[in-house]
Amino acid sequence: MTPPQVPEREPAGPWWPNTINYSFWAGIASVVVGFAMLASAYLLISDADLQLVLQETAIQGQQITLEQARGIYLVVLAVMTAIVAVVAALWIMFLFFMRRGRNWARIVITVVGALWFLLTIPSVAGGSTGGSTTALLAVLQLLAVGATLVFAYLAPSNQYFQLARRG
Repeated sequence: MTPPQVPEREPAGPWWPNTINYSFWAGIASVVVGFAMLASAYLLISDADLQLVLQETAIQGQQITLEQARGIYLVVLAVMTAIVAVVAALWIMFLFFMRRGRNWARIVITVVGALWFLLTIPSVAGGSTGGSTTALLAVLQLLAVGATLVFAYLAPSNQYFQLARRG
């Protein structure tokens, strides 16, 4: 009795070029880095940063305590975390649609990625708390979003979307 023949290579699911995989995983990495940025914002806020908030409110004629400033900061971060979670879930959903050959999802990712760039640039320029750590994470996020977009538009990806449109 001879053993059954095993094919040299079994298909592991739908075919898509490596550039689509790279785009997908770079998009996932951008979400991970985004949540790392939020975590650093929670962990790296200092009393000196909050003192700046106290000075700004004093200039405007309002008096708040350091604990009130910290509480406001934490509420704002909690709201931002909820917003980022929703945006991240949508981003990941569009990445899955893109990987399945949906060109409209690639266009949505392009528009959102461009907006993401515009919103992240202030962090790179040092416009947020956390200093160099936040700036480094912001640069990593920009690189991941940029890689997502570049890989989504390389020639093999374009061919993939053309074939998907016909099929």
